[in-house]
Amino acid sequence: MARLDTGWHAHPRIVGLGLAAMGLHAWSISYCDAKLTDGFIPLGAWPSLPGIIPAVHKLERSGLWVACDGGYRLHDYLDYNRSRARVTEIMAARRVAGQAGGQANAQAKSKQLAKQNGQHPAKQNGKHGAKQSADPRIPVSPGLINSRSPAGASGEGFLGEGVPPNLPDEVLERLRRPPIGAAAAAENSKIFDEDKLA
Repeated sequence: MARLDTGWHAHPRIVGLGLAAMGLHAWSISYCDAKLTDGFIPLGAWPSLPGIIPAVHKLERSGLWVACDGGYRLHDYLDYNRSRARVTEIMAARRVAGQAGGQANAQAKSKQLAKQNGQHPAKQNGKHGAKQSADPRIPVSPGLINSRSPAGASGEGFLGEGVPPNLPDEVLERLRRPPIGAAAAAENSKIFDEDKLA
């Protein structure tokens, strides 16, 4: 964040510049902060506004801008503003803190969801983000559930061996129904047969 001294507006050296040079000086502080130039202003970087060149000369004569190769250097810029290195360091620290916060938030949400579903959060196996199954009988995919047994057989519908008993009721209810693809195929077959009869 660019900084102006709290007494900047009333400093005789600043007020004596006139509004155009005062505005350009304030602009230059903001520019250097945004571009992380450590107080360097390249020639011609300033806005093309009426009266800008006389304002540049006033700032140079006052000593607030010091001529250097390729442009000007703001006098005492680094006494009041952070250097490029410091800003980069702060941004890196914030990025790391943000990542850590995001990971902590994700873990907290995972634990909360597991608790709401009546399950224990999965244990970490030593690798970041990799989780072990608390129950080795939990199928890896819905395809591992014995979906070949017809609905209603043995009162279990499409549930087969290997389905853990601790699943939420709504999940067990869905697993008892025929697969969506099978129901759609049966419905299409029925429509096709009706078309043949018509």
